[in-house]
Amino acid sequence: MTHACRTATTMLVLALSTRAHGAERTFIAVMNGGQVVPPTTSQALGVGYLAYDTALKRLCYSITYSRLDGLETEAHLHNGKPGSTDVVFFDLDHGNPKKACLGPFSAKQERALYRGETYVNIHTDAWLAGELRGQVLPMRLGK
Repeated sequence: MTHACRTATTMLVLALSTRAHGAERTFIAVMNGGQVVPPTTSQALGVGYLAYDTALKRLCYSITYSRLDGLETEAHLHNGKPGSTDVVFFDLDHGNPKKACLGPFSAKQERALYRGETYVNIHTDAWLAGELRGQVLPMRLGK
């Protein structure tokens, strides 16, 4: 079986299993240095696609980035509105791309996610407070 075929099969199984458990809500994060508090001058960019299973209270993500000024030291999903910082909800796996699931989410974490009050932060040895940040925002498709 080719790699592309295995990948497509895996994605189909994940999609079907998510729907079997509960509703799925999708989110996106566009990451850059301008969203970090305080902002960085990094030219790095990143994007994340996130899917939340409402029954399992789990958030699965696929995040990728490019052109970091330093080496990644840590990455997190934080609580926080745009322009503010707050506590870490979950640590994210190291490496690029990042693909994993987090949870279960507490009621507080779920509310923050639905309200657009969470963000992804990628820390590097060049930018200790974070080189990239992206607010996790709900995707509203259709109506």
